[in-house]
Amino acid sequence: MQRSSDRESAVLYEAPSSVDELVAASPPRPDDAPPEPITGLRPGEVLVGECLDARHPTLAGRLLVRWTTSRGALERWLPSLHGLAVRAQDRVLVSQPSNWPEPLVTGVVDGFALRPEPPLAEAARLTLHGDEALRVAAADGKPLVEVFASETGPVIRLMTEDADIELKGALRISARSIDLVARQGEVRVNAADDVIVQGENIHLN
Repeated sequence: MQRSSDRESAVLYEAPSSVDELVAASPPRPDDAPPEPITGLRPGEVLVGECLDARHPTLAGRLLVRWTTSRGALERWLPSLHGLAVRAQDRVLVSQPSNWPEPLVTGVVDGFALRPEPPLAEAARLTLHGDEALRVAAADGKPLVEVFASETGPVIRLMTEDADIELKGALRISARSIDLVARQGEVRVNAADDVIVQGENIHLN
């Protein structure tokens, strides 16, 4: 015990011992650590999860995501950033903002489903009935192209006897399946370099 005095009063205090200083400087016990969040994600933490369902029954923009932490596998309906195109089985980035109560889906790592095309602004529209067609003609009135609707879908018909499709770059044709039919005559394929044909099975006569 030590005595400290001033002009008006005397105060008794106990100097801290070396044991008290060691106890104060010791690291916190595990019991004193903050509990792990129920989602297993601490603020600022980012991990990869799997989207199980991209359509919430009632809320738009919510995804059912599964991820693994020290707690094991967890599943939650999580909000996603606006404009993300997410499909079931996609691997997504899940992050926990420090000022938000739940994790957010912030991106798609990869996608096994086809990504939807971004919507285009409609500049003009021409409506055709079943018995109508859109025709493009040359200056002399000779028909060039006709567009109309059929039972199987839209038809683009070239109105001339012969026609050429030319462009400086590469021509790509993409569809679920493609049929090339020559009603009369042969089919020729000419190339200045190699001709490559790839497929699961290639059938020749």
